[in-house]
Amino acid sequence: MKHRVIHRIIFVIATIILLQLIVLPSLVTAESRYVEIIDIDTDGYSEEVSLGESATYDWTLENIDAYNRTLNVTISVSNSNNKWNVRLDHDNTITLLFKGDVQPVRLTVIAPASKSTGSTKVTLTFTVESNGVAIHIEDRNTITSLSSEPDETKVLGLFSNPLSEPLNNEWGVFLLTVLIWLILSIILVFLLGPLVKSFTKRTKTKIDDIILKIIRTPVFVLVFFYGFIDSLNILKDHIHSIIFTIVNSIYGVAVVLILFYTAYRLFKDILVFYSRQIAAKTATNIDDVFVPIIEKVGVLILGLVAFLYILGYLNIDLTIFIAGGVVVSMVLAFAAQETLSNFFSGIFILTDRPFKVGDTIILPDGDWYEVRRIGLRSTRLFRFKDASLVSIPNNNLANEKIANFTNPDDLGRIMKTFTVGYGSDTKKVKKIIREVIDANPDIITDDEGLKPIVRFDEMAESSINFFILVWIKDRDERFNIMDYLNTEIYRRFNEEGIEIPFPQRVVHIKRRKVVEMSEKDIGSC
Repeated sequence: MKHRVIHRIIFVIATIILLQLIVLPSLVTAESRYVEIIDIDTDGYSEEVSLGESATYDWTLENIDAYNRTLNVTISVSNSNNKWNVRLDHDNTITLLFKGDVQPVRLTVIAPASKSTGSTKVTLTFTVESNGVAIHIEDRNTITSLSSEPDETKVLGLFSNPLSEPLNNEWGVFLLTVLIWLILSIILVFLLGPLVKSFTKRTKTKIDDIILKIIRTPVFVLVFFYGFIDSLNILKDHIHSIIFTIVNSIYGVAVVLILFYTAYRLFKDILVFYSRQIAAKTATNIDDVFVPIIEKVGVLILGLVAFLYILGYLNIDLTIFIAGGVVVSMVLAFAAQETLSNFFSGIFILTDRPFKVGDTIILPDGDWYEVRRIGLRSTRLFRFKDASLVSIPNNNLANEKIANFTNPDDLGRIMKTFTVGYGSDTKKVKKIIREVIDANPDIITDDEGLKPIVRFDEMAESSINFFILVWIKDRDERFNIMDYLNTEIYRRFNEEGIEIPFPQRVVHIKRRKVVEMSEKDIGSC
């Protein structure tokens, strides 16, 4: 019995040993391949690329777990050369849900854009986990190298740097390149300019000459700036990427401002200038009115477009400005009602043209003014009374009764009344007045429709009145002719003995006969 127990113990031990030596190793070997890493690139995982180019490497992961478990594969990347950029085109952890599930893996290796060492070795480590426990680890290696050594940095890519120490490097190439771009800019402006003028001077119009004069400086600045920024690429390895980005942003903003300035000059010196000249030659006044409005609105639109373009170039979200602009517009609409009223009144004055610059007007206050400037907010007037400049809001002028004494389409006229005393010879009075009128060359006398009118108008209380109406050739001579008529008619009346009366009244006193009473009658009283 005792020996039988011993034999059984020995049998169990032998069985355990047999399982460990034969059966378990085979099971472990079978279960050790939880995930199969399938190589896709049959040509091997070694490539050659040029500067700035990239190489891609692909694998496929397949879940071959015998127990059909969900497995997580974490991928870590090791790069032997930090001047090369590497990236996985997906997350670092891939989940394989069931047996037979497959997922692709792609590695991208990017060569440096400038001079660098020849190659890099990238190692991918695949760690298989189940329920947070690592059950398998496996590596894959790639080698990426430059197809050839980078070329020597040359000036404009054409010739080697001829400078000696300490400028026989990229800094020397940079300085030489910038200097060459400066010379090219000068040649383009000062040599090409006369060449273009030799062709443009044959044309009748001066527009091409004006355009050449306007774009001359901007072309010089733009060409030089472009050359300077392009030359900075030579120093990419020596300048921090943030500084390089800032400089490029400044360059972009400067280009927009230069183009805006050029567009503004072309708009003002060509479009507005020639529009004014054409408007001055046309019979209608509409174009004279709209040219100033187009000038002001055009400058505003150009500035707004330049501002929005700069914001877009700097990757600033314009939605905030649009939403803010709506709110600000509503606030301004309420807060600046008076300003907006003056603005639209200014447009009304420019379009309706109750007066224009240079006109002489009378306002309800009775003062005489000369219009000096009509703006979109206010109008500037010269007051004759005290020789001062007065600015009046357009809203006030648009609602006032204004007398305009400078209208070139209408002839000036003068109406006067002259009085003489009763008993004067009316025919003689008319003859004197007509002789005075005919003696002045500025009074129209040879036009049948505009002949002077002299008539016996009325018999007043103290005088007999003669009315005269004359048309004059120049409205600006109105006051001088009025002075002439008063002076000459008064002189001739005095010479001819014709009385010029003043207001008078004749009073007749009626006497009553007083009957004397006798003393008797008085006594009886």
